[in-house]
Amino acid sequence: MRWAPFLIFAYLLLLAQSTLGHMLMLDRLTLGPVGPDLMALLAVFVGLYVRGAMEGVTAGWVLGMMIDLTTAGGAGMGTRVGPMALFFALGVWMIFQVREAIYRERALPQMLVAAIFCLLTHSLWVLTQAVLAPGLWPNLGRLLVQVLLSAVYSGLLMPLVHFVCMSSRGWFLTASPGRSRRSRSR
Repeated sequence: MRWAPFLIFAYLLLLAQSTLGHMLMLDRLTLGPVGPDLMALLAVFVGLYVRGAMEGVTAGWVLGMMIDLTTAGGAGMGTRVGPMALFFALGVWMIFQVREAIYRERALPQMLVAAIFCLLTHSLWVLTQAVLAPGLWPNLGRLLVQVLLSAVYSGLLMPLVHFVCMSSRGWFLTASPGRSRRSRSR
């Protein structure tokens, strides 16, 4: 992994999500706003294409920590920094473990993996926040439905993010181990 370009790419994606993301939000729903998590989609891409598990876990932790730092103290209540970093790291590790069984180049598996990743990481984050901030318990059901809708929305956007990441993956991912291009072309 090329860490400096990856951090720049992740920061630009986080910036886009936090500033322009309101255009992607569905906020007229009675449940509350529902929007995609672009950082989670980058984490899924990393899990599918990173060279080693430790690089993937570290990248997932960094992406989760970036989310934790942008959501700390948001929504009128104090949130805890750290859970999303842990859940993203764990999620990327799980994707790395099963990626050989996934058709990474096809849109439907990408969407399913992204939706499951978002559903699991965000559900665990909401449950952790509910345990740490008991004021969330009355709204827990509504929040989990929001998580489900956001996971579906994120999954639907995964092929587009996959295309963008594939176009620029040489910028932040190192070549996968194995035969070189030269030996494959012979």
